[in-house]
Amino acid sequence: MKTIKPTQVVATILSRYQRQRNCQVPVTATDVYADTIARVCGDDVDLDPVERGLVHLKRQKVISFRRLVTLLARHQREIRPE
Repeated sequence: MKTIKPTQVVATILSRYQRQRNCQVPVTATDVYADTIARVCGDDVDLDPVERGLVHLKRQKVISFRRLVTLLARHQREIRPE
């Protein structure tokens, strides 16, 4: 398993995976359904393009669950203001 360099931004890592695997993130009916249910329930949950891309890579079995969690946590630290 390759290690992730601490200086790499998660968006860069995601674009590298997508380029290597030649996969783009489609909007599925399940995504639309989940967004609708969240909106009806009053939840303000919306994944940004990087988070959606990481989830798509996991669904396609390109990355492991552990790698998904690591990258999502790292992405949250990157986008959260200090």
